Amino acid sequence: MGLAGQPVLSSPAAAEELVAFTGYLPPLSINEQEKGIAVELMELVAEEAGLDIKIRFAPWRRAQLLAENTPGSLLFTAAYSRNRSEKFQYIAPLLYTESAFVTLDQPLDTFEKAIESGKVIGVHLGSQRSQILQRFGVRNVEEIPSAEQMSVMLKTGRIDAWYTMSVRASYMFRQQGYDPGSLVIGAPVTHGIQWLAANKDLDPQIRGRLSAAVSRVWRDPRYWQIVDRYTH
Repeated sequence: MGLAGQPVLSSPAAAEELVAFTGYLPPLSINEQEKGIAVELMELVAEEAGLDIKIRFAPWRRAQLLAENTPGSLLFTAAYSRNRSEKFQYIAPLLYTESAFVTLDQPLDTFEKAIESGKVIGVHLGSQRSQILQRFGVRNVEEIPSAEQMSVMLKTGRIDAWYTMSVRASYMFRQQGYDPGSLVIGAPVTHGIQWLAANKDLDPQIRGRLSAAVSRVWRDPRYWQIVDRYTH
């Protein structure tokens, strides 16, 4: 398996080479050099499935468009939505996550408290969480392209709260040189499944191999070793 821009050794399975698109979504998918939880899990999936999977990074909205328009390609990590289900087939869950409102002062434990507080809430541009905020009537929202930007904007007071995965907020603060202990992480308001999905044209046999491989990876001791490495 190779990341984009890196050579991949030829093998008998070269004809079964796949492209998997993902976004810059730390700590799940960070970049070509630092990888991320989901990227390393996908390496295990490729190993278990006996497939050559090349990972390509792009801004999340573009990654989805690329996967939608590239026959036989994969997409990870994708939350489920009715709109996405019309464009992709969902293969197997890679990770389970919790999302909360993250602040530097008072905890926001519910959508109602977020609305009542009047705080400006940052959320990832084009994400499922952005749609969730709209659905719950949270209007004081600023959509921001990257987790790096959101962590800086929260620290400097340009946004008051960040609606994101709890592990992402802590990871990004640590990466930016801030103290993750200064974060006030509210109670989880949503629980999510981060899926491995695919273009509608993916071969059913390949889909079966990938699904079985993900099931084996969940039972592999290396699974939690990877998760722990990025979250502690």
